[in-house]
Amino acid sequence: MAISPEKKQLVFKLGIVLLLLIVLYYVLTSWYHRHHQQITLYGNVDIRDVNLGFRVGGRLLSLKVDEGDSVHPGDLIGHLDPEPYIREVKAREASVIQQKAFLVYAETVYAREKKLFGTGASSTDRYENALTSRNAAKASLEKAIADLSQSVLRLQDTYLYCPSEGVVLTRAVEPGTMLAANDTVISVTLINPVWVRAYVSEKELGQAKPGTQVKVSADSFPKKSFDGIIGFVSPTAEFTPKTVETPDLRTELVYRLRIVMQDPHHELRQGMPVTVKIMVK
Repeated sequence: MAISPEKKQLVFKLGIVLLLLIVLYYVLTSWYHRHHQQITLYGNVDIRDVNLGFRVGGRLLSLKVDEGDSVHPGDLIGHLDPEPYIREVKAREASVIQQKAFLVYAETVYAREKKLFGTGASSTDRYENALTSRNAAKASLEKAIADLSQSVLRLQDTYLYCPSEGVVLTRAVEPGTMLAANDTVISVTLINPVWVRAYVSEKELGQAKPGTQVKVSADSFPKKSFDGIIGFVSPTAEFTPKTVETPDLRTELVYRLRIVMQDPHHELRQGMPVTVKIMVK
């Protein structure tokens, strides 16, 4: 059965339209992949810990926090027995009073000898001895004041305060323990900032610039991603750490990235393996 010219023309037009649709599909697909290509990196959550301790030694009188407690800047962590330091401050205060009295006497003698020396009624030796004694009394008073200031600071250091917001990770001692200066009392995991340490190869380094926004996912939250910004790119290359889960060769030279994370609900944990995706523009 012969096909009419009208049907042939219709088939031809449909073929042209189909061909144009196929070309348009490949053009749009190519454009999408060029503008929406992703770089996938692997790394670990890196949260800083801080070990807190007293700057002075003594017997631990009280400890206000326990493991798992949230702490904030300025929170009182613990307190040493202050009695030895109170006595030290009182002794220093008495020394300052004594040195002030010595200076008053030395000033009086110096004033008298200076007046007599000006009239010729006193010798040079007596005048110089009075001057030396006056200067020595001044120096002794200044030292006594400095010692008192140091003792007051030591008394203040019997109180331990939290420097940053975080969570108590470990409680190392209990009340009654005799502590040396700088002994660790508790360890605090800092909540802010939370970083991800990741690694990028040299060929992808140009896409991982400081300030680039990234998406971070973790196996613990398969349906959720976290926002982050690349904050630091190492200027030197290194071998890929063994702890980083990556399909690339372990011997490949890479550059370390530090990604500043947004984790308002504090869901990321120290050492958690994560996947980082960078959108290539």
